[in-house]
Amino acid sequence: MTTRREFIKMAFGAVLVVDTVSLLGSEAQSRTPWKVGICDWDLRASGRPGSFAVAKELGFEGVQVSYQPEGADSLSDKANRRKFMTAARESGVGIASFCIGLLNERPLATTSEAEGWVENCLEAMVEMNVDQVLIPFFGNGDLTVHDDHLPLVVEKLKRLAPVAARNRKVLAVESYLSAEALLKLIDAVGSEAIKVYYDVRNSSNKHYDIFNELELLGKDRLISQIHFKEDRHLLGKGDIDFSRVRESLEKIDYKGWVVVESSTDGDWRESQMANAQFVKKLIGR
Repeated sequence: MTTRREFIKMAFGAVLVVDTVSLLGSEAQSRTPWKVGICDWDLRASGRPGSFAVAKELGFEGVQVSYQPEGADSLSDKANRRKFMTAARESGVGIASFCIGLLNERPLATTSEAEGWVENCLEAMVEMNVDQVLIPFFGNGDLTVHDDHLPLVVEKLKRLAPVAARNRKVLAVESYLSAEALLKLIDAVGSEAIKVYYDVRNSSNKHYDIFNELELLGKDRLISQIHFKEDRHLLGKGDIDFSRVRESLEKIDYKGWVVVESSTDGDWRESQMANAQFVKKLIGR
C-alpha cells in the first residue's frame, strides 16, 4: 500500500518529468536545421572568392555565389573552381547555391548561349559539390511581362532538366510568377530537377499571400531555397512577418538554407551584420 509520503514523492517526481519534457520540447521547437547565407552581390564581391571571408566576418555561414560564364574569376575555368573551394574551406563558410544573374540581362528564353551557361554551371556544381543554381527571370527575362517567353523557357528547361537530374542537381526558378503559375511551369517541364527559389519580398511586392504560397509549394517540397529580403529596411524592420515565415517553413518541413538578400539601411556592413544576427535569433541558432 502506498503511503501518503510516497504518493506525494511520486506526484512531485511526475511534475518534474512533465516540466522537463515541456522545457525540452520548447527548446527543441526553437531550433531549426537551417543555416544562414548571404548573396555575394550584397557583400560587394559578386562572383569573387573573397566573398567568403567577408561573409565570415559579418556572421554568415554560407554564400550564394554568382556564376559568371566569362571574366577573370569565371567558374567556367576549372582553376577558378579550385580557388573558390579553397577560399570557402579556409574561411569555414559554405556555398549555399549558385546564381546565374546574367540571365536577367540575357534571358534563358532568347539567348542562344544561355543553355550552354547552365550546362557549364551544372558541371561546376558537380565538381564543387553545390546542389542547386538559381535561374532568375527578372529584367529582360521577366515572365510576367514577357509571357511569350514561357513556351521557350519550358522547351529549354526540358533539355536541361535531365542533365540536372542525372547529377542530382536542382535548377531553382526565381521569378515574379505566382505559386499557381510556377506549379504549371514545373508541371509542363515534368522533372523533379525543377524547383522554386522563393523570395518573400518579391512575392509580397506582387501582393501574393506569401504564407499560402509557402504552404502550396512546400507541400510537394518544391521550395529548394529561400531569400529573406526587405527592399529598403533591415530584416524585421519592414512589413514582412518573418516569425510567421518561420512558422510556415517549419510547417512544410523546410530543410534548406535561409539566404539574406538586400535589406540594408545605412552602412551595408553594419546592416548585414544586423541581418545575420536577426535571422540566427529568429531560427534559434
